[in-house]
Amino acid sequence: MADQLLESSWCEISLPKIAQNLTNALARLPQGTRFCAVVKANAYGHGIENVVPLLIEQGVSYIGISSNSEARAARDAGFAGSILRLRTATPQEVKHAVQDRVEELVGTVDGVRSLIETLGQGALPRLHISLNAGGMSRDGLELSTAGGREACKKILDLAGERVIGLCTHFPSNEPKELADSIARFQDDLSWIFANSCLRREDVLVHGGSTLTLASGQDPQTDMMRCGAILYGIAGSRPDFQSTLTLKSRVISVGVYPKGSTIGYDRTSCLRHDRVLASIALGYANGYCRQLSGRCAVLIRGRCLPVLGKISMNTIVADVTDLPGVVIGDEVVAFGRQGGQAISTQAIEQLTGRIIADLFTDWGQRNPRVICQR
Repeated sequence: MADQLLESSWCEISLPKIAQNLTNALARLPQGTRFCAVVKANAYGHGIENVVPLLIEQGVSYIGISSNSEARAARDAGFAGSILRLRTATPQEVKHAVQDRVEELVGTVDGVRSLIETLGQGALPRLHISLNAGGMSRDGLELSTAGGREACKKILDLAGERVIGLCTHFPSNEPKELADSIARFQDDLSWIFANSCLRREDVLVHGGSTLTLASGQDPQTDMMRCGAILYGIAGSRPDFQSTLTLKSRVISVGVYPKGSTIGYDRTSCLRHDRVLASIALGYANGYCRQLSGRCAVLIRGRCLPVLGKISMNTIVADVTDLPGVVIGDEVVAFGRQGGQAISTQAIEQLTGRIIADLFTDWGQRNPRVICQR
């Protein structure tokens, strides 16, 4: 491992765990429902080039992205299936994504008109109408108003046969609220099919999320879009395992006398002589400052306190009670080492951030190393 790295902090990505999470997610789909694997944010920090081959192996034919660079990365990784952008895009973004055959969301008349002005009527990509259905209220068309229903008709008049999908995103997965959202979405679909030339058999209906899949409720869609479950961010244990570990190395070990202060602002003062290890990790690596004075790391299978404020590139751990720590020892800041673990629950509580946020941050700030276990 050491010879593979030019840096002393990295994220270890477990391909077997991603593959197994995918297998288990596919097994939980309602009968006849397709799976759209969400790989936005560079596959939640895991690297699209690492995840796409696993999707291809298991026959996933739809993926969800956010940016043009993600679409290009997926094509470069050999993905030949359908790519859906999971947000509305500017006309210029859409124009430059045509080469990668990206399907786009639309939710307003002005949005469709701007696409026609930029691309031309005959060059529109395949489109999915995003329905709010009393949900997220960000880029979906709200059919509960007369204006929304008129806008829907106008979008269909303008976009014509380019509309191939209808979708929503459920804002809550609390059982009662989710059931109400599913019913509302189905009512909106029924209105569209009754008041347009769209035929149900010609349209891909999709929605949901990882938490919707985990809820066990059937959203009655043709396809469910899920991301977090692939990376073990959500899903029941032991079926779904965390797929990313944040690691670093000891870069210095020294003895410091009683009264020494540690780090910026002298927030930690030694009451006794202690042995301290410096570790090549800091907020530049996504190891956020909220962890200052509250966190621990794993070295040689032992949980050791981190002292002082988190610096940009360095943290300090007290290794007094672990004789023999040397420069180059592996440090786990998130994940397992030996029989100990820095868990998702612990890191979320300490940082005030969800693990999807942290994975995305860590995976894009640090080198990624592939792990086959």
